[in-house]
Amino acid sequence: MPRETLNRDQIVDAAIELLDEEGIEGLSMRRLGKRLNSAATAMYWHVGSKENLVVLAGDRVWGEVELVDPQESGWRAAARALVSETYAMVKRHPWLVPAISTHFVYGPGMARFQDHSYAIYEVAGFQGRDLDWAMNTAFTFVAGTALLDATQAAAAKADADDIAAQADQIAAQYPRLKERMAVLGGADPAELLSQKFAFGLETILDGLEARLRGQGSRSPVAAPDLPAEPEARSGRGADEPGDAGAGSGARTDEPGDAGAGPGTGADESGDARADDSGDARADESGGPGTGPEDATATGPAPDARPAGRPRRTTASAASQSVRGLFH
Repeated sequence: MPRETLNRDQIVDAAIELLDEEGIEGLSMRRLGKRLNSAATAMYWHVGSKENLVVLAGDRVWGEVELVDPQESGWRAAARALVSETYAMVKRHPWLVPAISTHFVYGPGMARFQDHSYAIYEVAGFQGRDLDWAMNTAFTFVAGTALLDATQAAAAKADADDIAAQADQIAAQYPRLKERMAVLGGADPAELLSQKFAFGLETILDGLEARLRGQGSRSPVAAPDLPAEPEARSGRGADEPGDAGAGSGARTDEPGDAGAGPGTGADESGDARADDSGDARADESGGPGTGPEDATATGPAPDARPAGRPRRTTASAASQSVRGLFH
């Protein structure tokens, strides 16, 4: 294929084929260029790096998952279809789970999958954090099953006789394990895999349905939605979570209103709180500070927000949390 006809989509498609055949270890720009009858430098020109190519390929395969409308089929049928479709996609692309563990695979394909997952469990009746956890539970089941499949596939490539002998020797020390291995030893592996997946999926859906009916165990403390960033305010006693002050001192976010005494928490001058400085409280560190050590910077910060710059919202942290549900 002449170099001038190459584009990113063609390279990503070819990379997926190579990844399916050889895994992440077998992917290289040189081998990919040879497959496309082009120079390796052309690969770098279009996709930047091997790491970025893995991310692009990983996000592309998420688009293969077919989506069933939960309004038409019912939430349980849609959830079953989504989990089954996702598992089938991962089986076609066994390199995806390892890629997720080493790369931040996120793009339009993954976002589409996430949004549809939310739609399913919203129709079911989940709200707030329970909506997040219902979605994550189903996804974790798929990822865990795929990881186990990959482990078993790797073991199958080794000497089967040696592995079986070693497993029998170890299992002989544990009576229940020994009994189950004897029972399952003559079963068809493909049939066992199918039964195992169906049992796990239906059990998860049963549990989610029971929770919706109030029959399942509930969290000891109901977790609310992620709180919005509090409005800027001035005055004393601003020690509430999410708007941490420095104890009993005054605090304000407005320029020119910073106190000069100990405990001042002004954002614009003096002992300014800087979102990006090394000594300041960082908004992306996992949440608002809850103690004096988290509240303010101890000295001027070179990267402090200039006057008039709006406060950073929690949107970035929230979006990272959502993406984190799938990684």
